[in-house]
Amino acid sequence: MPDELRLGAVYERSIAASLERLWENVHDWEHLPWVHEGAFSGIELEESGDWGWRARVGLAGGDETLRVELRREPDREVYHTRTLEGPGEGSDTIVRLIPRSERVTDIRVEFWLAVPDEQQAEMFGKGLLTLYARLWDEDEAMMVMRQEVIDGVRSSPARAGTAAPAPLALGPWSELSARLPLAVSTAQGEFRVVETDSGFFAHSVFCPHRGGPLGEGEIEAGHVVCPWHGYRFVLASGRGADGRRCHMAKPPRVELGADGQALLFFADDRIAEA
Repeated sequence: MPDELRLGAVYERSIAASLERLWENVHDWEHLPWVHEGAFSGIELEESGDWGWRARVGLAGGDETLRVELRREPDREVYHTRTLEGPGEGSDTIVRLIPRSERVTDIRVEFWLAVPDEQQAEMFGKGLLTLYARLWDEDEAMMVMRQEVIDGVRSSPARAGTAAPAPLALGPWSELSARLPLAVSTAQGEFRVVETDSGFFAHSVFCPHRGGPLGEGEIEAGHVVCPWHGYRFVLASGRGADGRRCHMAKPPRVELGADGQALLFFADDRIAEA
């Protein structure tokens, strides 16, 4: 490995998110293989704290892994992502966060690479510019949606204790399958109606973890999976199914009414039971 690092490239752009959302995103190691599935295949955390985090990260499309440390500089809006082991070992990506307004933050990313000459630094730098443009596009979309959840622009489900409304008609039962997945907006929140081998189910379109878009989540073996962090919930009960102690409110039921209509029934107590 060379004795010194070489600057391969500099990436700069404005992000439509507050400094608070940026730092939240920086510390959010869990999202890497989910939001950035085209770049990362998995992550195994070693340690985390206010200083940052350290983890082993799998690279998409192969068996290679990186041991990475992300560390904040004290009292500065700067962090380093250093490759401790694996491809690019010794390299340091330095990111500066520059708040421009309440909802706009500029970033400056410097790629300091452990390569033997300037030609290789420039070659690898070009590839990193393309990669980081995509990664920040994906992160920005998540941060904007996260802010909308916090602002209440996207409605979250009603809290426990809210009186259950009358059943909501979804149309003829015989035609329901052809209309799925079906988005339903109610005073109790927004839901998606889906079908599995076990029947029809409704679930909140917001993940209880960080408000992620469960309405875009995959349905797998009776579960809905959040595309932001991979949190998995049982469709029938709303209970978390991955051991991370995060649960949804008890979901409404989809049932056949006496008149042949599909009806959405809301339980009086909407907190999922243990």
